[in-house]
Amino acid sequence: MKKQFTLIITMMFFLISCSFIEDTNEEQNVDFNVQDSNGQAIVFENHPKKMVVYDAAAVEILLAMGEENKIIGTHEFVELPENTSSIERVGDAFNVNYEKVVQLDPDLFFVFYDTFTPELEKLGIKVLYLNSLDSDLEDIRAHIKIWGLITGNNESAEELLQTFDTKLNAVTNNISISSTRPSVYYHTFDYWTPGGDTLIGNIFELLNTDMISQNLSGYNQISLEELVAKNPEYIFTDAWGIDQIKSEKALQSVSAIKNNQVYVLQNGSLSIASHNIVLAIEEISSIIYE
Repeated sequence: MKKQFTLIITMMFFLISCSFIEDTNEEQNVDFNVQDSNGQAIVFENHPKKMVVYDAAAVEILLAMGEENKIIGTHEFVELPENTSSIERVGDAFNVNYEKVVQLDPDLFFVFYDTFTPELEKLGIKVLYLNSLDSDLEDIRAHIKIWGLITGNNESAEELLQTFDTKLNAVTNNISISSTRPSVYYHTFDYWTPGGDTLIGNIFELLNTDMISQNLSGYNQISLEELVAKNPEYIFTDAWGIDQIKSEKALQSVSAIKNNQVYVLQNGSLSIASHNIVLAIEEISSIIYE
């Protein structure tokens, strides 16, 4: 009887062990591709567990998905929430400390522009390049889905996407549609401003506004004379641009300045192409339409 009981227990452990090995193999044999912004297929044989993420937008998306533990490195310019665990800084947006990256031994290095790819690939590091500089709102949706695929956390990605779309739809449903659209100017620094084919141009069109630089392509400088002639009703900028706008004597006749309608956005940024951009969109809509 004792021998029979021992045999049963042994068989149970054997079956459990086999089941565990089978499940582990299924988890490892993922095998999927992601097409990068150069049109190349980046092959993944498993979900990366250690990633250097050189993009503020991607970091924000991953944090919102609960994937913080997979981010082992980023660059100096990425601002992290106060409750975020320490993430190694391996350079800034224009430089990479390759020695430190090799020490971290990441499964994936993510970049939003293609500058560092050749050097990283020579070191045997898998690189994924997805351009977020020239993106639009559809690209943000696509990038959220891609991070769900890469991390194997499709459920959190879909929840994040649903929240993003719900908030965005609430904004667009409350926008006043009229023939006379509010005129706006978006200021970065030294009067560089986005054109209509940029993410910010896409957003101001969604908000049914007349962005005075709509006819430009990419980012270009606008002259003070043209800015005065266009006479925007609203000016939006970041913290580093507000003083330049308000202190410029040549602009004192512009409606936005005369009516004290120059704003630094407090809830999110238009320059970071993550789901949080909807917070900035909500803020602009409330300023203009409420």
